Amino acid sequence: MTKTPHSLIGQKLIDSQNEVAASMLLEIQNAYPNVPQYREEEVEVQIKEIFKTLVVFLGDYVRDPENNVLDRAKEWGESVGFMSVKAGGSLEETLSNMTLYKKCLWKFIQREGVEDGLHMNQITDIFILIDEIFNIIVYGFSHAFSIATEQKMIETKASYIRLSIPIVPLQKGMGVLPLVGEIDEIRAGILIEETLEKSKNLSISHLIIDFSGVYRLDETVLHTMDLLIRSLKLIGITPIITGLRPELSLQFINSGLILKDIQISSSIEQILQEQ
Repeated sequence: MTKTPHSLIGQKLIDSQNEVAASMLLEIQNAYPNVPQYREEEVEVQIKEIFKTLVVFLGDYVRDPENNVLDRAKEWGESVGFMSVKAGGSLEETLSNMTLYKKCLWKFIQREGVEDGLHMNQITDIFILIDEIFNIIVYGFSHAFSIATEQKMIETKASYIRLSIPIVPLQKGMGVLPLVGEIDEIRAGILIEETLEKSKNLSISHLIIDFSGVYRLDETVLHTMDLLIRSLKLIGITPIITGLRPELSLQFINSGLILKDIQISSSIEQILQEQ
């Protein structure tokens, strides 16, 4: 049975995966002469394996476009994207490397196609197929960087929240936690963690939770306060609530939050006068 140009070149890609992967690595090394890691033996082996995986599923697709390699292409793009993020690379740099990969593939396909007597339009058709897969790979790259960017934003937000949870020492053994603004799920978890740690480090025995800067209570806030109050009690710290507006007090009562053994005062000043 006579092989089609596509099946012929596709199989040659698979059979020559080591050669093509090595040429891709060489292109990367030449493009980044000031990155010595690309010339370390262990890294070279890892990069070649990554490129071999790419060449194999490209060969599978060229050999038979019915082969479902789209998921493999997306996963490959994502894995390379995450590695680039970890190494401090940029999306622009990662995408620009695609030109290097395509250059190696074009040279190989053109060389093998000419040797097998293929017409230029047949060679071009094959490369168009490969370009379709690279579009999927680009999506994988972009998705990986998008996830990394989102994670970085969450980490930055968490760092900011930690800085915005001050426990102010008032006198020996007593401090105040001023609550300001809205409390979402991310802030809620950090609020409990930071309050317990800072209270312990400051040797706080009585912690005033001041609600003067809170204008709205929702389920997240009420649940957070319940957990915080119980956690403080478990480590031997007495919670005291101040600054509750009348409308917020009603929400506390309706929520079922147990406050019968919690000292509640109108202001911090009143607590200090009672000491």
